[in-house]
Amino acid sequence: MKNIWRWIIGIVVGLVIIGVVFAVRSNKQAYNVAHGAIENRTALTQDKIDAVTQMAMTSVDLAVKLAGNLPSQQAQADLVKQDIQEISNRLSEATALKGDLAVQKLDAAIALYDQTLTAVDQAAQEADTPAVKAIFDRIYGVLSATEEQLKQFLLTAGQ
Repeated sequence: MKNIWRWIIGIVVGLVIIGVVFAVRSNKQAYNVAHGAIENRTALTQDKIDAVTQMAMTSVDLAVKLAGNLPSQQAQADLVKQDIQEISNRLSEATALKGDLAVQKLDAAIALYDQTLTAVDQAAQEADTPAVKAIFDRIYGVLSATEEQLKQFLLTAGQ
């Protein structure tokens, strides 16, 4: 009778050990699946950050090129060029950052966009020739469209 109880206890302990091994293994698999999903989502988000930052850099480069066509004797033109260059610097910093830090840097760049758009609009109103006004208007359009796309991205990134 003693041998039967030993066998029963041994079988029960063995089944418990096998059950624990399978239970821990499924939790580990679930963890690995979830971990992979989080990494994929983070990678997708970072890809979006990189894409929107690259788009903004391209449009700022276009604005810099347009600002280069402005007559340099106008004080407003020099201020606009400096503001656009500062936006470019902030976007360059954002490209070097990852995740939330990049999003915060993009958010800071939007504040500078607002300031620059006001300066460009004021410079366009004070322009002495239609050609200079047209350049300011194109710069305003490029920066305004880019700012809107950045705002839309930041709204969707916050969700």
